Amino acid sequence: MPKGWAWARVCSLVSKLGSGSTPRGGQRVYVASGIPFIRSQNVYNDGLRLEDVAYIDEATNKSKSGSIVCGMDLLLNITGGSIGRCAMVPSDFPGANVNQHVMIIRLIEPSLCRFVHAFVTSSFTQALILGKQLGSGRGGLSAETFSTFLIPVPPLAEQRRIVDALGKYLALVDGIERDRAELDVLLAQLKSKVLDLAVRSELTERDQKDEPASELLARIREEKLAMVGRGELKSKDVKNDTVIFTGSDGLRYEKPADGKGGAKCIEGEIPFEIPEGWSWCRLLTPVALDPKNDADDETPASFLPMAAIEEGFRNQYHPEVRRWKEIKKGFTQFADGDVVFAKISPCFENGKYFIASCLENGVGAGTTELYVLRSPSKGLYSKYLFYFLASNYFTGDAKKTFMGSVGQQRIKKDYLERMLLPVPPLGEQRRIVERIEEVFNLLD
Repeated sequence: MPKGWAWARVCSLVSKLGSGSTPRGGQRVYVASGIPFIRSQNVYNDGLRLEDVAYIDEATNKSKSGSIVCGMDLLLNITGGSIGRCAMVPSDFPGANVNQHVMIIRLIEPSLCRFVHAFVTSSFTQALILGKQLGSGRGGLSAETFSTFLIPVPPLAEQRRIVDALGKYLALVDGIERDRAELDVLLAQLKSKVLDLAVRSELTERDQKDEPASELLARIREEKLAMVGRGELKSKDVKNDTVIFTGSDGLRYEKPADGKGGAKCIEGEIPFEIPEGWSWCRLLTPVALDPKNDADDETPASFLPMAAIEEGFRNQYHPEVRRWKEIKKGFTQFADGDVVFAKISPCFENGKYFIASCLENGVGAGTTELYVLRSPSKGLYSKYLFYFLASNYFTGDAKKTFMGSVGQQRIKKDYLERMLLPVPPLGEQRRIVERIEEVFNLLD
């Protein structure tokens, strides 16, 4: 250390070091107003956040008088995922209490408060805190252990200069982070616009040599029927398939693909115009929803928990997936080439989508909160389907149809059945994907 500095144990600088405890009776003792009862979710490095603070009454507070918070105290989270977060209490704070997950640090000399806060929140001390967790389960940091930490103490005047410099440069960093956050929002909007242009046929040029999408859809229909014959699909997977065509009057009509039923006009459902060579179809007409694999329940498979799927429509999942010896009954099954996406909020809104690949035995399994779309061989280009599902045309309307309780809302199957899919010729599907990924790489 520089000349004039000194090392000290934390215990030599404090008059109080300890945590509180949850009042007997738990949350039942909380009242609508009274004395703030601070928990770990209220403690942040930039200060206390009391929007959702709990309150206790005077009688409960007196039974825990040893944990009263005062102005210029430091509050440190000592357990759980937020361990190490430290808030400085304002000098005019009216008083509060804390639970067992929050430690009160009261300095003998309050003028040291800002410097000690910088010390506690530094990467040096955070590494100590994480390395000194005690106990089992959630772990934790004891007051006894924290009291032994060594802290470098500068002269008081230099402490003030250090704190002033930190304030200046951290404000600059905060500004950069805000700019970055705004840029990330702008980039997300640009990517959304690119996908919107793609599904509306405005991202690529036509090629007159391309086979019309109507012929591609006819082949997919034949292949799906053959898959039913081979037992790879069930008859229910094709019974609702339809064909959408333009009538002699220039309007769009829809009829059952098996010819068993008349056509009905759906012109009012068509969301936008598509060029010649493209076709409209219902989303589940060229694909199978949640197909079962040939593998039985004893087949080894890669199991992907929801947490392993990357966010942001990145077509990735974490390589360190959990392994299971067999596909358990009830798991959602998928195979190489399937397009898989979350059906539940907020995972769906965060873009948890991927195209399955490199699976053990070509077979995978995952949470039941996933939808699986499988296109027959030589059917839709899976990456085109992937980017369609990531477009605001699909996701924006899907969010309006969420059903269920907040945080557990789901996209219903009937929304997928109703969704209209614009299908380009197969060659153009590939050109669209190439253009999307070219633009995305530039934006990244």
